[in-house]
Amino acid sequence: MRTIDEIEARVNFFVRTNVIAKVGAFLASIFPKLSPNTITIAGIIAALIASSLIVWFGLFAGAFAMLLSSLFDSLDGGVARAKNNSTSFGAFLDDVADRVGEIFYFSAIFYLNNNFAVFFAGISSVLVSYFNASAKARGFKPSSGTVTGRPGRIIILFILMLASPWFLISQSLWLIVGLNIFTLVKRGCEVKKQSG
Repeated sequence: MRTIDEIEARVNFFVRTNVIAKVGAFLASIFPKLSPNTITIAGIIAALIASSLIVWFGLFAGAFAMLLSSLFDSLDGGVARAKNNSTSFGAFLDDVADRVGEIFYFSAIFYLNNNFAVFFAGISSVLVSYFNASAKARGFKPSSGTVTGRPGRIIILFILMLASPWFLISQSLWLIVGLNIFTLVKRGCEVKKQSG
């Protein structure tokens, strides 16, 4: 029986090689001067616009804008690999953009639903991203799961936002908090094991 890590690794590999790499190669071929860092910065701007739409039009309408703006996070890496143009600064900018985007999304939801679930979901999501970047900067290799990583959180948040007319998002966000805590503990154990 496969473990969650094995399933997540296979899904990540499939998405990276069959979707992101092909879309990145396509974008690189039709826009030869397009820089991966430009896509990352466009992603930050798109996250700000999506957050504004969440505030102005509500969770249901804002969910689609958030999902669309999140696509920039994958495309910058796909274009960088297609152009063989991966840089340390690009990786740094991508890490910052991930956190800024999530802060924008959760801030917009917090504006609409001022409660602890939104606050803890936002804080714990940023902590997961920070933990991952910090571990990698120190030479560790924490797992980056589909369900427990940023893509998984965005998809879960998207589903919860779509369901917001029927369910209270403030209660539903505890699911993201739980997944984030699970991810922090799991990656902490991985780093501890790798450190010897």
